[in-house]
Amino acid sequence: MKHQLLFIEGLPGSGKTTFAKKLKKYYESKGIRVVQFSEGDLHPIDLAWCTIMDKDQFDNILKKYPVLKDEILRLTKKEDDKFITAYTRVRHEEVSQAFYDDMKSFEIYRTSDLNTFLETHLKRYEYFSNHYDRDTLYIFECIFLQNHITELILNYNQSKEEIIDYFKKLIKPLLKLNPTIFYIYQNNIKHIFNKTIEERRTDQPDKYRDWIDEVVIYLESTHFAKTLNFLGKEGMLRYGKYRQNLEQKVMKKLGLDYEVFELDRDYDQVFEQMKQIDI
Repeated sequence: MKHQLLFIEGLPGSGKTTFAKKLKKYYESKGIRVVQFSEGDLHPIDLAWCTIMDKDQFDNILKKYPVLKDEILRLTKKEDDKFITAYTRVRHEEVSQAFYDDMKSFEIYRTSDLNTFLETHLKRYEYFSNHYDRDTLYIFECIFLQNHITELILNYNQSKEEIIDYFKKLIKPLLKLNPTIFYIYQNNIKHIFNKTIEERRTDQPDKYRDWIDEVVIYLESTHFAKTLNFLGKEGMLRYGKYRQNLEQKVMKKLGLDYEVFELDRDYDQVFEQMKQIDI
């Protein structure tokens, strides 16, 4: 095993979560011990779709949503003096969109200070680099390039050079794991984008918004979406094309091993190609 950390990256609809789970099973069948985390989990290094609260804030949420208390506690861990909750994993017959909207305000992704955003993640990266299991392969999907680059573009309008510098700082604590990236490159972004919209329709519209509506709401709430002409569904599509192109340039500058897998419509073919890579 050359690498102990595998990042799976690509635009929405690339199959990142599915590939991560399938690769876990495949590598385990080869005798490799694998730990896999998805975006939104109580993650060892990432905070996407998780809240960070102090004790008073956390206690207030528990009081405000008493019927959800057990679920919230189940999905919360305490780190130092902060409470981290994987709030999008909360499922209960009485949960509402209002709850998710309320919790969203406590995400680190809502901060307006880039240094705080970077330092908060660096602290987690450094902790993980000192506590990982040296006999384990870790598979993390979505959380390295996608989540950070989205913040850097849409909320801080960073240049390509600034973004590359940011990622060099971010990855430094994890270099001892010899990380590698599997990047799923979409050849037909529009087709997969429309397919993903339909696949991610909510089955409970009275409780949850469709995925695309959540994405557009987020997109239009960022500081530079309007300036960069990334508004609405068409803006999301333009942003996807821009981001995919930029991520190729970033990967080339990080000094990490990476593999790019071209996706047309055949996900099985991509998985077969992934299996051929000596991890």
